Amino acid sequence: MSQIRFAEFAVFFDDGGVMNDNRIRGLQFQKMVGDFFAPRFGGEPYKWAESNVNFIEEIVKEHTEVISSGVNVDYRTYHEDFVKRWIEEMFNYVEVKLPAISEYKRIYREAIEYITPNIRSAYPGVIDSIKKLKKLGFKLYTASGEDSLELKGYLQGMRIKNLFENFYGSDLVNTHKTNNNFFKRIFDDVWFEPDKAIIIEDRPMFLECALNSGANVIQACLTGEYEPSYPHYVKNMTELPKIVTDLVSNLKHK
Repeated sequence: MSQIRFAEFAVFFDDGGVMNDNRIRGLQFQKMVGDFFAPRFGGEPYKWAESNVNFIEEIVKEHTEVISSGVNVDYRTYHEDFVKRWIEEMFNYVEVKLPAISEYKRIYREAIEYITPNIRSAYPGVIDSIKKLKKLGFKLYTASGEDSLELKGYLQGMRIKNLFENFYGSDLVNTHKTNNNFFKRIFDDVWFEPDKAIIIEDRPMFLECALNSGANVIQACLTGEYEPSYPHYVKNMTELPKIVTDLVSNLKHK
């Protein structure tokens, strides 16, 4: 199949559980929170790390409830509250002086831009596979519930940021990754037909959302949490280019 025909298709990557191992990333992120905040604001690095873990556990529980509800939530409002709470809860836990509220967004951005490019948690084979897909002519995007600022940083650390057309996180489409609307907004923004989109995702709930949006899906079974339950799935990221090209070939012969 020619490169021109592959160029008709776009591959949308989730991040955690697809490109990066959240278990490894979480430990590194925790340490780097301490590395960033302690020299700038005082306190012990381990206290900053502890405070971040406590906050993330709290926010993940809340976010899981939002996902389970399936409702559309204004993401920008949510994220403003997220940044405010992240700063205030960590500073209060470490018992150092809070900065002016007008500084919260700047501190958040600088922290993320410091931490994310230094994370090294990519699954084996994923970087080379992404490079191969790009070389074949596929357009590459992210489709993650994370913020685009974080996605850019992680991909920068993987040295593949320049291979992606755009970095779709919830902020770019102003909705949580909770239902079909997330993917539909991405396709509308890209001006891309869903039947030419290939979503690589680990969680069955989001795979169903992608299917309901009219996209093709490949289930990532890298964490051991989910067994393969879709016709196209990947257990080893070195095999991804073949799985993607086989999927496209099958579509062309329908």
